[in-house]
Amino acid sequence: MRYSAFISYNYRNVRWARWLHRGLETYRVPAHLLGRQGRFGPITARLPPVFRDREELSASDDLGAAIRQALADAEMLIVLCSPNAVQSRWVNEEIRAFVALGRRDRIRCLIVDGEPHAADPARECLPPALFEGSSSEPLAADIRKGQDPRSSAKLKLIAGILDLPYDELRQREAARQRQRLMLIASASTIGFVAMAGLAVSAVLSRNEAVAQRKLADDRAVTAERTVEFVKSMFEVSDPSEARGQTITAREVLDQGASRITTSLKEEPLVQAELGITLGEVYGSLGLYKKGDALLDWAGTVAPGQASVKVRQLLGSADSKRRMGEYALAETLYQRGIAIAREPGGPRADLLSRLLVGLGEAQTAQDKFAAADGSIREALRLDQSRWGAEHRDVARDLEALGLNALYANRFGDARPLFLRALAIRRKLEGPMSPSVADNLNNLATVAYMQGDPVLAETYYIANLQADEKVLGPRHPDLAVTLNNIGRLQLERRAFAAARVSLARAVAISLPERGALHDEMAFQFANLALAEQGLDKLQPAEAHFQQALAAGHRHKHRNVGPILVDLANVHCQSHRTESGLALLAEAAPLMRLDYPDDPWRMAWAWNVKGECLIRAGNAGAGAQAIRDSAAPVLRRWPQGSYYAAEIARRLVLAAAADKAPAGQRR
Repeated sequence: MRYSAFISYNYRNVRWARWLHRGLETYRVPAHLLGRQGRFGPITARLPPVFRDREELSASDDLGAAIRQALADAEMLIVLCSPNAVQSRWVNEEIRAFVALGRRDRIRCLIVDGEPHAADPARECLPPALFEGSSSEPLAADIRKGQDPRSSAKLKLIAGILDLPYDELRQREAARQRQRLMLIASASTIGFVAMAGLAVSAVLSRNEAVAQRKLADDRAVTAERTVEFVKSMFEVSDPSEARGQTITAREVLDQGASRITTSLKEEPLVQAELGITLGEVYGSLGLYKKGDALLDWAGTVAPGQASVKVRQLLGSADSKRRMGEYALAETLYQRGIAIAREPGGPRADLLSRLLVGLGEAQTAQDKFAAADGSIREALRLDQSRWGAEHRDVARDLEALGLNALYANRFGDARPLFLRALAIRRKLEGPMSPSVADNLNNLATVAYMQGDPVLAETYYIANLQADEKVLGPRHPDLAVTLNNIGRLQLERRAFAAARVSLARAVAISLPERGALHDEMAFQFANLALAEQGLDKLQPAEAHFQQALAAGHRHKHRNVGPILVDLANVHCQSHRTESGLALLAEAAPLMRLDYPDDPWRMAWAWNVKGECLIRAGNAGAGAQAIRDSAAPVLRRWPQGSYYAAEIARRLVLAAAADKAPAGQRR
């Protein structure tokens, strides 16, 4: 084929056609996919040319013949759907011509305006030619306001062109926000926390000698340097004695926080600075709610003080990001950046931290291009200030790596993590929490590149290091435990997976709550482990919790959760409600996984078993057989999904022998 795709559109939508044409032809295929067999043969770094008639045919004397030839030479037809397209004779004729070539299954839609199946005909966006001779609706991406981000819509179309699963280009399920922590947790660190408590007590003391009172006049200027030194004490790690969060540290911090809020009322600047510092310390210990409350309070103590405001915005934004409130965090970072950029800005030294935090919040919202720009600006500032080997430079490289990872640019992510890992090991030692974070990120890259054994090795090593350095209840452990549990699930080690995942949930709930976006993964995976152990009642309860978190964040995992919940209903002989859940899941699966065939096949396979259990043996057995191949192409023999397919194929064979009355 000469063209990878033909873009069909009405001239009133030319702006979108130009955007899509440019986006497809400039897209760089991830390095790890190069050479894999795709729709056009071995995949290369760029897509074959994309046909857009106003670009390609400006000098053509025979527009009709040229269009027909271009359609014949195009592997895929992409229709820009809008009310204008519905009324366009040429858009409908191009669809009919492409269908006549026997390629109906290669039509994809991009909705740019209007409504599908609108009650008002003037708002209808799907051209009628799409449905001529067929009742099925082509797969669609949707870039209307409130629907797919443009980057996600473009990737859905690219995945269809390359004939690859959408998850390989944009793996949201692997998406999680890794947090960098200050290095804490040795016996010597605990001693430093005690020293921090003494420093706070000294600042709070109202009975100092006259000579010390003179120092109080300068505290507004020197307080931040003092408390930054206190924070730096947490960056010394002795792994041989590290204990993480202990009662001694909590007692010192709680006492200091309590006294700050009731004392120093005549020195609000010092009050605010110390409040912000201890709020950040709470956050570094994984005590997010306590830290968040203290940071919010500190922001009210010294209004009008720009230097305090920048620090408070940074601390609050970091906290909101950890709690999964990414849009609010982005706003707070931007407010802090605006103040820091002012001429003679009061906290220009915090600009790189604000920028990298902004990038991390943007990454969490799939704003990958914006995030890359924010983080790279921070990296330039830090390299100019510190050189090539500094903790801040490593932090920036890690944030860039995570952005690449979540954008499914795994080949770009790996060297960034390796560079950051080398810096961390040199400066902080092998047991640094940040070293463990980088190993964890490399594990995710290994998993996404098809090496689950290496990934699990990384994850387990990371977990052991984090437990020793951070203690057994830090929220970072929950993310690693969830990843380990998922790998155990996939190889059907259900009992071990249940232990890992139950512990992950128990760690996450107190600090993050049941509706954090990460809980959609943790509850769903725990439910699968319970189901694998034939504990259907707790499995159903956990799926319901996963749905609540998923709906809260409009999570793309909602469709798969509904399918797995339907499976539980059907296995519990509630086939009517199970089939209803599958019907609810179907449009979500088509929307979120348009080019990921194994997922829709899995839903159809579940439906097949449900139909058999409902007494419709013939239809159920056929559904199981029809949907088995795509799942088996995705999952290796012996995995959870492959084993379930094998079980259902046996069930289908038995159903074939059922009495005629059950084979309707």
